[in-house]
Amino acid sequence: MATKGILQGEAENGNALPGAPVSVPTPPIVPVPVIQAPALASAPKKYYGSIHPGKSQPVPDEFAVAVKKLEAAIGCPIWLLIQNEDMSLDAGVFRAFRDARKEIEENRPVALLIESPGGEAEYAYRIGRLFQRRASTFTVIVPQWAKSAATLLSLGGSKIIMGRDAELGPLDVQIWDDDKEEFGSALNAVQSLERLNAFVLTALDQSMQLLLSRTRKKSDALLPLVFDHTSKFVRPLLEKIDTIELTRKSRELKVAEQYAVRLMKSNYSWSEAERIGRALVERYPTHGFVIDREETEAKEPMGQRSSEMFGLGLKIAPPDPALDQIIDEIIPYCDNLSVVGTLKEV
Repeated sequence: MATKGILQGEAENGNALPGAPVSVPTPPIVPVPVIQAPALASAPKKYYGSIHPGKSQPVPDEFAVAVKKLEAAIGCPIWLLIQNEDMSLDAGVFRAFRDARKEIEENRPVALLIESPGGEAEYAYRIGRLFQRRASTFTVIVPQWAKSAATLLSLGGSKIIMGRDAELGPLDVQIWDDDKEEFGSALNAVQSLERLNAFVLTALDQSMQLLLSRTRKKSDALLPLVFDHTSKFVRPLLEKIDTIELTRKSRELKVAEQYAVRLMKSNYSWSEAERIGRALVERYPTHGFVIDREETEAKEPMGQRSSEMFGLGLKIAPPDPALDQIIDEIIPYCDNLSVVGTLKEV
């Protein structure tokens, strides 16, 4: 019986030869494209406040970026003193700055960004002097507000950079009132006595003028009557004044004024420092009074017949749109953050 043959080759005419091996054509080698995995984007650097709150609570990335941009724009490192309701300028904050003082490069420029409701004048003064002693130039940056003792600290700057809507505040010291169970301005008692004194002088003058015109008597005869009338009128008010407490409050106000003068003496004449310090203590009617960028810089007569000057005449940096834009990026974070120290990478 015939068997089937295996076709293993081909003749020239294309027919397979019996018993010849079959030649199978080799397919061309096609290079396989190498697909590279996309490069992983580098994670943004994380930063934290070196003094507070520390490594456990890094600051928002956008805030850190804005602070670094501001450092590059002004050309010096920036320290932060951003405080909200949970913090104030007190002994603890001063000690923290003092312990970190070696990080302030000596004889190099440095800046301090302040966002604070204030605190104790003594420690604000100490922090200001600490920066002044080490830095070649000490710049203060106020994005939104530096009130009360924070205003005092700001006065230590050789230059103050204020945000578009930033404000400083008066230096009238706040003292606890046991009767009212609240803080009140020491200036209230002092100015009350000053106004009472002014009232007495006005009352004496008006009473004398009235009696002279109506009685036609000489002033020597009328003066005892005028004194008696005025003294009976004001005696009940004067008897309510606690002279010891009044003296204490007057001294506290003088402390704030003299701290201000001493912080400014390296950048202002002594007379200018005294004028500014006295104005910040005495001129403004309330502790929360807004002293904006225009008023801090201006210095001009308040009227043709007035010797008093409008504005403080502080050394405020002129408006800079580029800096204002960076400060505007920082402001939203200042409302919710409390950061003290320099920004350090985690």
